[in-house]
Amino acid sequence: MSEGEHQLQRHDGRPLLSLRNVGRAFPGAKVLQEVDLDVHPGEFLAIVGPSGSGKSTLLNILGLLDTPSSGTYLLHGEDIAAVRTKQRAELRGRVFGFVFQESNMVGRDSTARNAVLGLRARGIAPKTQAQLLVPALRRFGLEHRRNTPASMLSGGERQRLAMARAVIGAPEVVLADEPTGSLDSANGQIVVDHLRELHRSGTTVILVTHDPGLAASADRIVTMQDGWIVGDTGSCEPARTAAGTDPAPAGHRPGLVRRRRHEIVDLTADALSALTLRPAKALLLVLAFLLGSGGLGAAVGLSESAAIKVSTRLDVEAHDEVKVSRKTGYSSWEAVRSDVSSVLALPGVVDAGVVADLPASEVQPSTFRPGSLPAPDAFNGAVRVADSAYLRTQGVAVRYGDTALLDQSFGRPVALIGLDAARQLGVGRPGPGVVLWLYGQPVPVVGLIEEPGRDPVLSGAVVVGVGSYPMTSKMAAQVVVRTQPGAPAAIAEALPKALDPAATDTVDVQTVADLRDLKHGINTDLGRLVAIVSVILLAIASLSAGTTMYVGVLARSAEIALRLALGMRRSTVAAMFLVEGAVVGVLGGAAGATVGIFAALAYASSEGWVPILPDYTASWGILAGLLSGILSAVYPAVIASRANPAQLIRS
Repeated sequence: MSEGEHQLQRHDGRPLLSLRNVGRAFPGAKVLQEVDLDVHPGEFLAIVGPSGSGKSTLLNILGLLDTPSSGTYLLHGEDIAAVRTKQRAELRGRVFGFVFQESNMVGRDSTARNAVLGLRARGIAPKTQAQLLVPALRRFGLEHRRNTPASMLSGGERQRLAMARAVIGAPEVVLADEPTGSLDSANGQIVVDHLRELHRSGTTVILVTHDPGLAASADRIVTMQDGWIVGDTGSCEPARTAAGTDPAPAGHRPGLVRRRRHEIVDLTADALSALTLRPAKALLLVLAFLLGSGGLGAAVGLSESAAIKVSTRLDVEAHDEVKVSRKTGYSSWEAVRSDVSSVLALPGVVDAGVVADLPASEVQPSTFRPGSLPAPDAFNGAVRVADSAYLRTQGVAVRYGDTALLDQSFGRPVALIGLDAARQLGVGRPGPGVVLWLYGQPVPVVGLIEEPGRDPVLSGAVVVGVGSYPMTSKMAAQVVVRTQPGAPAAIAEALPKALDPAATDTVDVQTVADLRDLKHGINTDLGRLVAIVSVILLAIASLSAGTTMYVGVLARSAEIALRLALGMRRSTVAAMFLVEGAVVGVLGGAAGATVGIFAALAYASSEGWVPILPDYTASWGILAGLLSGILSAVYPAVIASRANPAQLIRS
């Protein structure tokens, strides 16, 4: 339809707005009752009446901020009840301009951004916004204040800015609710003059006021009482322009077309503006996601490093080591030595040693003679029986002594102790007179285990030689076999027959496959632990961030309702908060990934591990932050999108 056809349609005698039997009820009150009202294009209509008479509610319904409980509302002859919510937002932004009593500005934004808020809410191109901005500000005497934050304007300036915002998109109807209620007489007169000018230019003006003088400036006065229209001075002729022609159709300027891409750009800019102008809130949100994503990054890095450490050690042992024992245990040390001799006779065997554990609660290692002092703290390390061959197979390094002393003890026990065990027991440097009490008897300390090699238990262990104490019952001793590289599998298969050909099932062999199963189990457990910890951390971060954003929604309820009143779609309002959540989530995720990676590197280095950081560590942290940020914003976004813009006028 051409612009001329639009003009013909709107001035063919039909009302622009038409209400029939319209009622509006709220819980416990009926505010409007069977209202009939027609408003023609170009009218200047004042609605008057005492407080509570239903004036603002009627204005809300006319401006599509509220819906009637009963009756029919026609806009350009179209029943509004049949219009979907999305189209109502489009009509509200295009047909109506709003001037509220309190002006309702976004205080953190400049005068210029507030003036074009309605255009931004409608997804109008930035180029078009710029073209319309300067004439609108100049018209209302605000051009010199374009960069001033709205919060710094005077009351009169804010109300003039509200009028500039209302008319910048060339609406067909300007709805003004007590526009002079909070102004002094001078500023109030300025607002009245601007309303008259709007009317003369062809804009339909509907005014709600308590002021009889302001109402007298209108061409038609409707009086309300207890929700009823009790007086109407009648319809009047539309205003003519200065040239005497019909007013041009409003709301259809070229370029005032909603574009989704412009909506996205503007909602993103508004989301970033809200974050940068509330740095404390933004910082709290970023820190919340930093903790969650940082924990994820650190957990991934540490689990991978630990898994590689464990896997490397198991792979080394699986490459040249086999362990064999008797399922029923050994009844004497001679039987153990016999098995060692049989093992050493196998081709491919490099060395073989013996290890067994004694119960520390029975041995009771101590540096003090039993009974000489009150009961000391119980020793929490291990007590092991081993020969020098076992220590060789493990790559043990000894300080102040020789591992061969375990095999040549001259008829009495001697002990080697790990560094951790020495610290617990209070043993410094071994030497003459340095003894441990084992089984209530003194045992000379002949060396310190400085490096435990493959057996980390030795760091906190007391080690005595094979045969130091007689066996009083079956002992679960183990023969540890060092093989040529690649030979463990073949030797493991031969061991049962070599040790007991008649009863091979009594021989227990720990094979390469066993170690690989153990490695897989360890890696699986670490992965599961990482997943659980990460989920907990991210859940806590999302919950705290969601709470903060929800509080932010409540604090910005007036701003949200204003955006909806000016034509922003509910989906766009929700998207604005989702973008806020996504931005802080990504920032927190990136910061958390960085912190987590450095934490994992530092800890791995302190433990002597080779730091392993998968390529996906940083991206996982950022992605986790992004998803958590969006998730935390879902509920606040839903609440924001359901805001009732009519609350602006009612409040």
